[in-house]
Amino acid sequence: MKFIRCITLGSIIIISFSAQAQFFDRVNPSMDLTLAAGVASYYGDLVQKSPIFREPSFAISAGMSYNHNPHLSLRADMSFLQIKGSDAKNSRPDLIARNLSFKSLVFDINTSIEYNVLDITGEEHKFTPYIFLGVGICHFDPYTKDRNGNKVMLQPLGTEGQGLDAYPDRTPYARTILQVPFGGGIKYAISDKISLGFEFKYRYVDTDYLDDVSNAGYPDRALLAAKNPALPFLTYRADQLPGGKAYTSTNTLGLSRGNPNNKDAYYTGQFKLIYKIKRYSANDINY
Repeated sequence: MKFIRCITLGSIIIISFSAQAQFFDRVNPSMDLTLAAGVASYYGDLVQKSPIFREPSFAISAGMSYNHNPHLSLRADMSFLQIKGSDAKNSRPDLIARNLSFKSLVFDINTSIEYNVLDITGEEHKFTPYIFLGVGICHFDPYTKDRNGNKVMLQPLGTEGQGLDAYPDRTPYARTILQVPFGGGIKYAISDKISLGFEFKYRYVDTDYLDDVSNAGYPDRALLAAKNPALPFLTYRADQLPGGKAYTSTNTLGLSRGNPNNKDAYYTGQFKLIYKIKRYSANDINY
């Protein structure tokens, strides 16, 4: 329900901005091409609440913007990045003992309304802060390394009992989902054609499974083993650590696997190159 409210609010704001844009004077509308590179990280069950970018990985992006006027832009962006998390990087003893880990490549595409505080198209200002809000979709596919070091894709396995008759409420999660991107940044114009910037972009997503972890309890080991003998060894990994007890239906060291009450998210911090590919004069616009 929180995600639906967020999507609704984002859509209302975007529609409102778009409607208001019709009443703004069109001062040299233009189009920009953007390229960006930086780092990505995620928030979820395998990362303690801590300073941002605790487990960073790469992020690259490209996009285009239609600048309706010096302050208001409609932009479309696509990104390719990696997110990851590991209990070995946590400090809480119960999380370290849980011993889960994942990585996932993520591809996303979204459209946003951007508001630039200052006009950097003239001579008065060379830099401007800006904010944006949008809607989009993303695709993810978490994986881990098994006890032999082999890469294993997690979603098809159903590590939390997805697909088992004993857990009818646990259905396989979708890997292509809705997202709400929002954030802000700063731009600096070094010429009429080229600007540089830095941007922080947060994606609120409609899933708790970016890391393949959500439910608090562990499923019955015997049921997992009947489905796939290797599955219990990917669901429960505390026994890989010194002193870790074996996975049975009644003995999981009192550990919680996940927290279903908090949705996952991911975010990026990127440096941007902005190139103005087309500028319209007022005579080119049909009012």
